[in-house]
Amino acid sequence: MGGGHPPEVPDYRIYKVKGVRQLERVQRMLAQHGLTDPWLRNEVWRYPPGSSSKPWKLLNETMFRRIGVGFCLAVATVIGEKIYHHYYPEKPHHH
Repeated sequence: MGGGHPPEVPDYRIYKVKGVRQLERVQRMLAQHGLTDPWLRNEVWRYPPGSSSKPWKLLNETMFRRIGVGFCLAVATVIGEKIYHHYYPEKPHHH
């Protein structure tokens, strides 16, 4: 069928919870209750280096990254709808 080689799976030992503020906080909260999460390192990939340095930067990365694209798509949708209704006007409905 093709498709080339499968992607290389990174070694699990490269992911460290230390240095990721959000996950360190989770570890501290669990430790207060005498618990640990051995699988917490599986979430490290979700937090790129430097993403948790400033709250506004994190907000920008998560909320506003593609706001320009979304706004353009919304404007295009409204314009397309206006053009459609100009050529195909809605018929009045009487109940």
